[in-house]
Formats: sequence, structure tokens, C-alpha cells
Amino acid sequence: MENLENLDFQYFFNEKLRERGLNLKRLAEISGIAIKHLEALSAGNFSNIPPAPYLRGYLQKLGQILNFEPEMWWVRLKEGGFIKDYAAIRDARASAKFTKSSALKIAVGGIIVLAATLYVLLQLSRIFGKPLITITYPAQNPASATSSEITIAGIIKNDGSLYLNGEQVPLNKDGSWEKAVLLQSGINSIEVKAKKFLGGETKIVEQIIYQPAATSAIPFGQNP
Repeated sequence: MENLENLDFQYFFNEKLRERGLNLKRLAEISGIAIKHLEALSAGNFSNIPPAPYLRGYLQKLGQILNFEPEMWWVRLKEGGFIKDYAAIRDARASAKFTKSSALKIAVGGIIVLAATLYVLLQLSRIFGKPLITITYPAQNPASATSSEITIAGIIKNDGSLYLNGEQVPLNKDGSWEKAVLLQSGINSIEVKAKKFLGGETKIVEQIIYQPAATSAIPFGQNP
């Protein structure tokens, strides 16, 4: 039985190698243990040794080859805190994975909430905001006309219903519209109004001056 009182495993392991006339490379070939793990044992670097079940198996193999009692060293290393707890490592990895997954979920959730908030704000703007009216014809206000009928055209944005002098005008899918209006001589005021069901309204007054084209007088007694 080995006296373990004043020996550490690093010193003990290297002494056993010298007694048997082995080097780490040869020991790795005989034991089947990776040379990097044998180098860690030789250097006393237990941080690079696999968790407990593997180390215990290593000690049993080495005990058979180097002729020592593996269980005594197993107990000493375990009591000295040199042995990695596989369950703790597994739990730590699971915890890290869970933390990473939770952080990712929180980030994705935040993006979704932000996108939903922006969408709601846009929808509220569409529902409760004011519509925008653009008159595309006639281009000027006031405008002049020489015909008793004129077609007023435009486009409405931000949705809503459109009215000309109180009469609703149908809209195209792109919000464009047009409406023929009869004019009277002089100044004609045409109210263009757009409003939402739950929102505000926008109103434009177009002034069109109708001046009938002058007709040439036909002298009395002459045929046209």
C-alpha cells in the first residue's frame, strides 16, 4: 500500500513512470488514454482532465499498468477537489444554453413588440388622422374655364371618404378620383372635402371662374 501522506499525484505519477521505464507516449499506446490527458496528469494540471467518470477509469487503467491502488488516489483527489463534477459541468452548460436561449427569446420578443407598436401607431394614424387631398386638375386655384362643364381630378391619401359640394365621389384603388362639375357664369366655389369615420376631415375650396366664350353677332337680314 502506498504512503500517500506526503505525496501529490503529479510526483507519484512521474515516479511510477520512471520506475517502469515508460514515457508518456508509450504509456498512451499501452493504456489507450489520450497523451494530452497523460501530459496533464504529469503536470498536475487537473483543469484539463475530463470529468469524474473518465478520470476514475484512467486511474484504474494506470493502476494496472503502473502497479498502484487506484481507489486510494481516487478518494484523495476527490476529497482534495481536483475532480470535475460531470453533473455540475452538465448543469452549467445547460444553464448557459438556457441563458443564451432566454436572451435570444427576449431580443426576438422585443423586436416583435417594437414592430407591433409601430404597426399599431401607423394604424392609429390611418384611423384617427386626417386625410390628405391633392387636386391634380385644374392645376391652379382659382382657375378659369370657358366651358360650362369641367372635370375636377385629384388623389386622396390616408384613406377616407371624398365629397364634392356634399356629393360623395367614388375613389379608385390608388385613391385617385375625378368628377365632372357644371359651372355657372362668374365665380364658382367648389368644396372638396375628405373625412374619416373616426378621424378628422380635410377641406379645400376650389374657385373656378367661368367666362363663356364670346359669340360673333350676325348682322340683321344676313344668313349665317
